[in-house]
Amino acid sequence: MSNDESAQRDLDDWLEPEPEEAVQTLLFTSLDSFVREYLVVMLAEHHDGRRGTWCRQWWRHPDAVARLATMWRSFEYLSADAALGLSTWWTQHADPHLAVLRDPDTGAFAGCAGGHVDPEPLPVDPAPDELMSHPAFSLIADRSALTPEAIRHSQNPWLDWIAYTHPNPPPLP
Repeated sequence: MSNDESAQRDLDDWLEPEPEEAVQTLLFTSLDSFVREYLVVMLAEHHDGRRGTWCRQWWRHPDAVARLATMWRSFEYLSADAALGLSTWWTQHADPHLAVLRDPDTGAFAGCAGGHVDPEPLPVDPAPDELMSHPAFSLIADRSALTPEAIRHSQNPWLDWIAYTHPNPPPLP
């Protein structure tokens, strides 16, 4: 093939590109629409709280937002599978997250049975600086010394096992 033919083919490809893969259309374009238009409709219940607590101001609970966002994104992904997608979503995503969120004693909304109550953050002390270079605390820490033999003799074997069993992070760009 001559350079002219190759250049012509490149030009033709540029002028008429191959059709791109079909992009799945979102069923819900925001977390709020997913919660208001789908989730609360599916969770409609008697108002006696038998199925757990709920807070109408769910967006004011950081742990609830994190779990609900995860549920929404997994719903969008799995809904494309017509055979098992929604079954998988309910049993592997929604049911476990909702059980945690709505637990009347320990869930994110446990204090909101009579109306919204702002959650209090857990108390926390900063981790010591020397731990920031440990692979359990940092994605860029050196993991080469983490071997089962070294861990057996470590002062913090539990911390080393966490780092050892955690998958290697992707390389930094």
